[in-house]
Amino acid sequence: MAKKIKGLVKEVWESKIKQKPSKNLHVSYSSLSTYNKCPKLWELMYLRNEVPFTQNIYTCFGTAMHETIQEWLTIMYHDKVKTANEIDLGKLLYANMVKSYKQGRAMMQGEHFSSSDQMTEFWLDGKHILEFLKKKRAGYFSTKNMMLAGVETLLYQEIKPGVVFKGLVDLVFYHPNTDRWTIMDIKTSTRGWSPEYKKNPNLTAQVILYREFFSKQFGIDKDKIDVQFFIVKRRVPVDAEFAIMQRRVQEFSPASGPRKTKQVIESMNKFIKDVIDENGKYIDKEYECSSPLGKCKDCCEFVK
Repeated sequence: MAKKIKGLVKEVWESKIKQKPSKNLHVSYSSLSTYNKCPKLWELMYLRNEVPFTQNIYTCFGTAMHETIQEWLTIMYHDKVKTANEIDLGKLLYANMVKSYKQGRAMMQGEHFSSSDQMTEFWLDGKHILEFLKKKRAGYFSTKNMMLAGVETLLYQEIKPGVVFKGLVDLVFYHPNTDRWTIMDIKTSTRGWSPEYKKNPNLTAQVILYREFFSKQFGIDKDKIDVQFFIVKRRVPVDAEFAIMQRRVQEFSPASGPRKTKQVIESMNKFIKDVIDENGKYIDKEYECSSPLGKCKDCCEFVK
């Protein structure tokens, strides 16, 4: 059994480099989420390619924070905790933010999307987050009975002939003592997620879909897979009455039982039926905006 688990963990770890070129149509959580938000916006983005790529300080910071946490944890779990503790995370974050900014500018034909002062502000916020994580590391990322099994784990599963679900899981952990897995998605937020925000089904569908296809891809029982959003907060109240409010991290595990999973899968199947034909191609037609006025706040600036 131990040998089998070791092989499975290795398979999960190596999955990020196993994708082969494919002519299949890729369906992702992002495309489903966009369609559920506004079919017209989905049409303009995925069918017409009329929505230009835009980078901003929030996506730049989010990408850099993801990479920094992933690099730090990879060294911690696959090298030594001591080595990980010696890393200057602020310096690493700075390098990743510069890289992310340059990549964003290149995709926007050299256009600047942030200022030096704004970049510095976000970097300092991120530095505080990472200092908190380093200090409280054992509470969030224990090296006892917890293995880092995947970073940017590629999910690539056929939904129907010619159509494949594609997703990248930020972090995957395996817990030998309980024989359970955790799929973790990192999110950056200004002040954390409110109770109302957590109720958004379009948001929580992401990790539920990842759980579904992770289970199929690696042959792991869904009942042994937990899902979690790991939310890092740029801002916390200095004079908070309760210590919990000063935490830079918010952990959220949405409901992912049979009923919730069924709802998400039904939503995915409806999306596929609505936009993909029998030959695995997008149905080329005019899609309606979700607003009764014909233009919602999501698609109005792109509708001609």
